[in-house]
Amino acid sequence: MGSDAITTEGGRRIQRGPPRPVVLDGEVMGRAEDLFGRLEKDGERAIDDLVSEQQFEELFLDFKRSADGGRGTKLHQNDRLNLAKAISGFGNSEGGVVIWGVECSKTADQGDVASAKVPIENPKRYASWLEGAISACTIPPHPSVRNLAVETATSGFGFVATLIPKS
Repeated sequence: MGSDAITTEGGRRIQRGPPRPVVLDGEVMGRAEDLFGRLEKDGERAIDDLVSEQQFEELFLDFKRSADGGRGTKLHQNDRLNLAKAISGFGNSEGGVVIWGVECSKTADQGDVASAKVPIENPKRYASWLEGAISACTIPPHPSVRNLAVETATSGFGFVATLIPKS
């Protein structure tokens, strides 16, 4: 096990240090991939949980409210700028997820937390706009970014999750 392994009095070797990563189908999953998988599986219910628990923004998680709610004819310039910052920041760290359509508020005791859902009009179209903007956001482009449209019970509205893996 290497230098991080220790031997207990019973002779059993255990690993010390940070927890081991989750492995799924032979691939190592980080916290961002794990959250994205939860969003794929549970959809709006996962977003409801993040808001009700007042999930705080972390090194791998960011909440964004769309500048125009997805009602424009193309990706709003402010959203394009936020996407570029997220790709650069998350891509140069351990990766991360941006959830578009969630209001984030600063609290005195917790910092920036998910505070309200602000659904985006036509989340599939919005995800398409994000896809189109990805290659122009950074140089070199980050080709592994994925977007997931999350529909709500209210027809025509929803959220978009953007997974930005470590580059």
